[in-house]
Amino acid sequence: MKIGVEGAALLQVWLLVFGIVGFAFMIGVVSGADKVLTPEEQKKFDELSNKGSSNAQTPTNTDSGLSDMLGLDEGTGGSALASGVQWAVMAYFLGTMLGDMLGMSSDNSEALGTALAAGAGVYKALSVYAEGDGLGGSGMFGSEGTLGGNAGWVGLAVAVVIFAMMYKKVDTKVVTFTCMPWQAPTGGNDCEICNDEDLPCSEYRCKSLGQACEIVNSGTEEEKCVYVNPRDVNPPIIKPNYAVLTSGHEYTNVRNSPPGPGFNIIRTDASDGCLLAFTPLEFGLSIDEPAQCRIDFNHTEKFDDMVSYMGGSNLYLYNHSESFRLPSSAALKNGSLIIENGEELTFFVRCRDKNGNENGAEYAVNFCVDPTPDSTAPLIEATSVMNGGCVAEGVDMAEVRFYTNEPAQCRWSTVDQSYENMMNDMDCGDETYQSNTALLFTCISELGGIPRDGAEFYVRCADRADDVNIMKQSYVFSLRGSTALVLKNLRPNETISGAIDPMPVELYAETLFGCNNGRAVCFWSDDGVDYIEFFDTNTEDGINTQRLDLHGGQHTYYVRCIDAGGNLVNSNVTFTLDIDTNPPIVARIYEEDNMLKIVTTRESDCAYSFDNCDFVFDEGTEMPYGKSTVHVAEWNEDKTYYIKCRDEFVSEGAGCNVIIRPTQNFL
Repeated sequence: MKIGVEGAALLQVWLLVFGIVGFAFMIGVVSGADKVLTPEEQKKFDELSNKGSSNAQTPTNTDSGLSDMLGLDEGTGGSALASGVQWAVMAYFLGTMLGDMLGMSSDNSEALGTALAAGAGVYKALSVYAEGDGLGGSGMFGSEGTLGGNAGWVGLAVAVVIFAMMYKKVDTKVVTFTCMPWQAPTGGNDCEICNDEDLPCSEYRCKSLGQACEIVNSGTEEEKCVYVNPRDVNPPIIKPNYAVLTSGHEYTNVRNSPPGPGFNIIRTDASDGCLLAFTPLEFGLSIDEPAQCRIDFNHTEKFDDMVSYMGGSNLYLYNHSESFRLPSSAALKNGSLIIENGEELTFFVRCRDKNGNENGAEYAVNFCVDPTPDSTAPLIEATSVMNGGCVAEGVDMAEVRFYTNEPAQCRWSTVDQSYENMMNDMDCGDETYQSNTALLFTCISELGGIPRDGAEFYVRCADRADDVNIMKQSYVFSLRGSTALVLKNLRPNETISGAIDPMPVELYAETLFGCNNGRAVCFWSDDGVDYIEFFDTNTEDGINTQRLDLHGGQHTYYVRCIDAGGNLVNSNVTFTLDIDTNPPIVARIYEEDNMLKIVTTRESDCAYSFDNCDFVFDEGTEMPYGKSTVHVAEWNEDKTYYIKCRDEFVSEGAGCNVIIRPTQNFL
């Protein structure tokens, strides 16, 4: 049986409620157990019983061991507090353990433990105090209207309320997936394995065993896979790459290793050298040998602990670079990054060579963020739909993403007006961690009312600084409608002949109209399900082609094309491929206008010799016309023509296609 996420959450809550109730009843049974009376207590109890007092009760031990250890009088406020604390501690550990057993998240296990602790603590404190003060109560749920009797209900209510307040159904986490090329293990201790295999040790197999494995004596009988430079135990040497640094910035205080390697990046036109927030910056490193490099904002113990590869590449390179935009100083203070020494920040870098040698000391790239409050409005630097682009036929609304250089909130209108008067809000990712791979922030909105001849939309954005900076001038964005995309001249659509197997066939499709005068991306499929993009597509003239290598028989292909506005068109074509691998056949021979003429069954080239059939085609005398079915030569009755023909696939026989001796009676 399957249940949805909401159903599973509801089931989990009910299980926890029943767990709380069951645990509470267990507490009640234990707390209500009679204690062994001392002789003095038994005597007093007997006296009360003999008097027939209606208020006679069996004294119960409601206090806890902690209360006894502290020497507190039974039933007093101090004893009640100590008893409540002891029960709360036990209930907390039981609750967190129960949460883990139920497969709850760590936060919800904590919530359950806290709820049970509060409920059990309140219940125990009330019951002890109520019993000592003579306010009545028996076990967990006693007489109605007495404080002792209602202690269990109060504790249970407290537990349920606290759990409901702390329980989390949704927990948001930012997860980044990066697809990178596979890399062989570092070092080369396994290189020799390649030489022991029965199969030949190719260069690919050799290098897959280790980064330091290479083929030696290539092309000889002594070709081997060996561990090159096994004595290399030195880590890579890192230096700044002066050829890679954004204009207007400078490397300073460059220090080599050891000790304390690294450098500073400063802005040359700033008195303090601090970098501007939300401004793109690129810097680079040069390594003395091919190496991988990783980068992190935090101190780490080793290379593998660092958060990401520099520049997003795990390749072994001599040069590595990193691009980023710094958040504002205010955003950093409110974020998860720890800022030391005011607004100073550090990137920590380590590199590892092919032998697995890595830098023990982190290479530090230091810089500071301009502490001046942000006084600039956001900039719209890109859009998901080309400005001035179009939408599909019959569509009057489009989802558009606007990309800003800093976290922002954007609005739009069909008239140019102030930000405050714009009525259409966008959905914006305004947290510093929500930037995309281009280090831009996204605002999404549905733009409506797009006519065939186009419309303009006005967009303004405000940043998230304390003193809000608003765009004073609108970003003008336009969209237009379109006509349907048309697919025509889809071919081949008839029987075609071939002379090799498989036979190369060109799938041809022509697109017209749509958003951009027929420009579209086309895809093909042989089953109508899985489509592959044409090799030559999205051309200005709307012609899309794809080479297919096919065997003989009937073939059906499905074609799908889509333009920039979303206009989609589908079609299919069926054709038969007739493959004949024999040389071209001479079907007819005749004389015309004092010329010898022959006709072949398919387009071909023909050549002849007057000696015999033992001649190479390219050394014979070529017969006009090539790539044709009709071929001619001078009429000469004194000669014998030894003729060979071949098609475009160079299919030709060992002998002649035909031997001709022209005569007066030649037909």
